[in-house]
Amino acid sequence: MTPVVRMTMRWRTAPLAIFGLALLILLAGIAVIAINEGTYDRGRVDQSQSLADVLAASAAAAVDFDDPAAAQQAVEAFRVNGQVRMIAVYRRDGTAIGGYDRSGAPVASTIVALQAPQENAIRVQSPIVQAGQRIGTVYMDIDRESAARRISRYALLAGLFVLAALVVASLGLAQTQLRRANRELASRAEALTQANVLLEEQIEERAKAEDQLRQSQKMQALGQLTGGIAHDFNNQLTVIQGSADMLSRPGLSEEKRIRFAQAIVQSASNAASLTSQLLAFARRQPLKPQRLDLNRLIADMDELLNRTMGERFRVVTELAERPCRVEVDRAQLQSAILNIASNARDAMQGRDTLGSGTLIIRTRDFGEVEGKRMVGLEIADNGEGMSQEVRERIFEPFFTTKPTGEGTGLGLSQVYGFASQSGGEVTAASEPGNGTTITLMLPCIDSGHADPVPAVAAASAETAPAAILVVEDNVDVGAFVETLLTELGHKVTRADRGEQALELARRNHFDIVLSDVVMPGMGGIKLAEALEREQPSLPVVLATGYSQDIVEGGSGGRPVILKPYRLAALSEALAEAMRSHRG
Repeated sequence: MTPVVRMTMRWRTAPLAIFGLALLILLAGIAVIAINEGTYDRGRVDQSQSLADVLAASAAAAVDFDDPAAAQQAVEAFRVNGQVRMIAVYRRDGTAIGGYDRSGAPVASTIVALQAPQENAIRVQSPIVQAGQRIGTVYMDIDRESAARRISRYALLAGLFVLAALVVASLGLAQTQLRRANRELASRAEALTQANVLLEEQIEERAKAEDQLRQSQKMQALGQLTGGIAHDFNNQLTVIQGSADMLSRPGLSEEKRIRFAQAIVQSASNAASLTSQLLAFARRQPLKPQRLDLNRLIADMDELLNRTMGERFRVVTELAERPCRVEVDRAQLQSAILNIASNARDAMQGRDTLGSGTLIIRTRDFGEVEGKRMVGLEIADNGEGMSQEVRERIFEPFFTTKPTGEGTGLGLSQVYGFASQSGGEVTAASEPGNGTTITLMLPCIDSGHADPVPAVAAASAETAPAAILVVEDNVDVGAFVETLLTELGHKVTRADRGEQALELARRNHFDIVLSDVVMPGMGGIKLAEALEREQPSLPVVLATGYSQDIVEGGSGGRPVILKPYRLAALSEALAEAMRSHRG
């Protein structure tokens, strides 16, 4: 084949190859545009989501402490971003706590009232999480890419058509244009990667700073709590130690001996009350829930409330006609009501001089609240009221506005802990000069009659002598319990471990077992379960100052006596357990 023929064939096949290459280039260009468009849109959404996540992390503390000023300050930091159209920060209940709209219009006050985003805006939302719980939500609207920028990007398609036409004339020019386009795309991808890395570093640094702040706040609260506990316990120990020293002196008269012994009993009771209030605040108090008619309980407390408030103040009840029943610890609920009433009395004493103070107690059905039907107990006074700063701290342990020595600061913290542990919540509404309303909301139960009021305990002297196995790992406590029970005429056998007690019960006859709950090795609950399998007729009474197992899983229906306990309470608990098994 001659060179002329070969050259002719090349030129005949060249247009087909060139057109094929141009078509491939065109298809590749369309694919690149589609991928770039999708990547850009996703990147835009991801960038917007990252901004919302950063704001959610920044505003978490403000939302947790319900601080609108701090929340708004966190929002204002994003105003410099001209692409942000609207930001709204909402609490857990859906109400706004901060935000702004670039148009100047007010931010929707609730999530329900929030309008759908405009067509040229991207809306993202991010949960506000604190201690593993969702406490609010951030909504953010970001401008979409402008029409001019979108048109300029789509102009690349037209350029590809031109490029395909130029390929026919010059493969070299087409190759040059393709390489240039690839370099531009690589540069954009690298810039986007660098921006993403920078954003991740900023998020990590902010998270570290927030963790340090939370740790500092925890340590500050722990220091305040520890100091308050030490102060109040030392007061009680001073009385106990001093009274014990006086009782040790020779020649003490009978009158003084009784007085100092009563002082020890009273201080021990005060210390027990302190630990009970601390456990209630920490939601670790062992509760004994009962089905209660809220109206009946308040009516039964009428005389007690009037004595608590005194003659200068009136107690008015406004009870709903048919409130739902609740399932809570009766004693803890009564204590919560009395704590609130005592604070109301003190607030009205600071303002009232003519006896016009009134405490209003009302019940009402709140309906569905976050998927649960709730009943509310509102206790309102017309006292001095509170500032916002005081209102935000009233449920903190050991916080009090009373003079030194006139309050422990644990009353309302007990109310808070009781409400949380019972599946409800407590809120306070107050303004200086306009009184205070404390609302205790508790979950309703669907059906069932109210449990009867517990009968008055029988006297300890009526308990018949019995063979009692005492299981207690603390030597001092075990010896003390043995002395108490021996004084009542019982025959006592002691064990300091659950395994030892189980062996003793297998070899000897006992009428009842009194066991501590928290012990090395086999604890009191496991011992009770083992005895129930082997000797179902042998009653077991559990004794504890605090047990995580009982708080979380209960006692399995077995009676529990809380430390510290009195002689009469111990005797009655044992007698009641033996009567129940015999019955």
